[in-house]
This record gives sequence, structure tokens and C-alpha cells, in this order.
Amino acid sequence: MSNAPIGRLQKWSEQGHRTVQADTLMMLAADYPEVVALSADLTPTARLVEFKETYPDRFFDVGIAEQNLIDFTAGLALEGLRPFAVGLAAMVPMRPAEQMRAAVGYMNVNATIIGIEAGVRFGPLGNTHYAMDDIAVVRAIPNFTVVSPSDPLSTYKALYACVEQEGPVYVRLTGGPGYPVMYPEDMDFRLGTAIEYRPGSDVAFVSTGSLLAEAVGAADILEGKGISTRVVDMHTVKPLDTEMLERVFAENALVVTVEEHSPFGGLGGAVAEYKAGFANAPKQVFASLGDKFQKLGDHTFLMKQNGLTATDLAALAERNL
Repeated sequence: MSNAPIGRLQKWSEQGHRTVQADTLMMLAADYPEVVALSADLTPTARLVEFKETYPDRFFDVGIAEQNLIDFTAGLALEGLRPFAVGLAAMVPMRPAEQMRAAVGYMNVNATIIGIEAGVRFGPLGNTHYAMDDIAVVRAIPNFTVVSPSDPLSTYKALYACVEQEGPVYVRLTGGPGYPVMYPEDMDFRLGTAIEYRPGSDVAFVSTGSLLAEAVGAADILEGKGISTRVVDMHTVKPLDTEMLERVFAENALVVTVEEHSPFGGLGGAVAEYKAGFANAPKQVFASLGDKFQKLGDHTFLMKQNGLTATDLAALAERNL
């Protein structure tokens, strides 16, 4: 990483994940001549105008045609390039699921698909723009790595890790303006290796995406009540860090999975699937967006409606411990 994010974290925190991914793609293009970027009519929305102007021969906007975006991405990868395709998480991977499976997963190409505004970050635009099922779609496709980084710095490091990763990666981005910086600049980020953010022996919050901040806030509340609380940043949902999970199952009395996603097919489902093989695993409860379409509202309202604030998570853990 020749372009360290020193001095950028404050801006990234203030402006959210779209700025992080746009700035990082510029850095990647400077460091790796094989990196190209693609968009499906999202050039300004994904903040890729600077990339387009700086690298006009390495940028492609296919228009409102997500299936074409994925097929084009696969073709570029097969030619030896390292494509990063950016789409709305509510549209990609759902709309081009067949192309994700056949052209990217089956061909096992070195390509990264970035889903921006995942979860319910697009609050006022309603359920057509909420991405509550994207992890589930991609988890079911062989060969894909699925990663949901938790803060601006881990997003930057995740995208750099993708350029060296063999096979396809889906990067799910959450975290809007006011995206908290959770890690120091020397953090060790490796795809497939979870981060124990805080040790603890009673409750374990296993979180993915930007809800790490709420999980840490909940841990603070519980620790104030004498409840020892572990927090795990499971940024890579596929493949899971099973060694970390086995420690959690052996050492914690309660597991709370925390995600801005449906309870089906996401982090909670993945943890439960693995836990099913253990005879004496701890109880698991799911903090998620639930099995429902959402009420219209801004992100703060929707987090409260779904019990995903720090206060709600702490109360959920207390009730189930």
C-alpha cells in the first residue's frame, strides 16, 4: 500500500463509505496498472468522476444494465485485468445473480464486485433500495469471498486485499456520513481472519459491517453492569473464521450475531450453520433487519425500529443471558 490513508481518515469518517471506496480505487489504480473500474450508471453517485477523468481508458460505465456490468467485468478479468465493479447493493447482486453465478463464480475469475449503500442506508428511498438479502445471494455462489468491512480504514484495507485475492470477491459497504473510525492505522486486516475487538467471557457480539460501532457501544453498557462482553468483527462472512468461532463457542455463554441484513443467509445464518455441528454450543440470538419489509424512514429510525442500536443490543443480550 504505497498510498497510506494518513490524513484521510477524518474526511472518510465524515463522508462515508462511498468516498472511501472512490479514493481507494484511485490509489489502487496508481499502484496496479491492471486495475480497472466499472459502474452501472453510478459514476457520480459512486464518486468515480475523478477516476473516470484520471484514467479514461480504465473506466467503463455500462449504463443501467447490471447484468451487462457483471458479464463485462468477467470478460475483463479473463483478459488478465483486475476489475472492480461498483453497483448499488440493492441491485447488485440481486438483479444479475445469474451472471454472478455463471460468469464470475463458475469461471472463478479475479474480480471484485462492490455493493454500495448496503442494508437500509438509503432510508428515504424505501424497500426497493434496501439491500437486506445481498449476503445471502452471494454466499450461495461457490468460489466467492464475501466481506463486509466495519469502518473507513478496514474498507480501505479490504479493497487492497481484494487486488491480491485469488477468485471473486463481493464487498458489502455500509456506513454513511459520520462513519466512526474504529481502528488505528496499523491494524492487521486479512480476508478470512476475524478481529477480536474486545475480549470477554459472558456475552459475545459477533458483528459484521459498520454495526461494529453499535456492538462496541452495547459492550460498554454491559461491562458497566459487570457482564464480561467479547466483541468480534467478523468482517469476512465467507469463508468464516471458524477458529475464532470455536473460541467463542467454548468460552462464551451467549452469542449475539449483529448485522444490517436479513436473519436468513447472512452472518447469523452462517454462524448458526457452523454451530450446528457442536453438541454443547452456546445459545445464539439474531440481531438483524428481521424477516420483513421495512417502514420508510431514515437510517437512524430504521436502526431503532430493528433493535440495532447499542442500547437495544445490550438489552437483547441481558434478556437472553
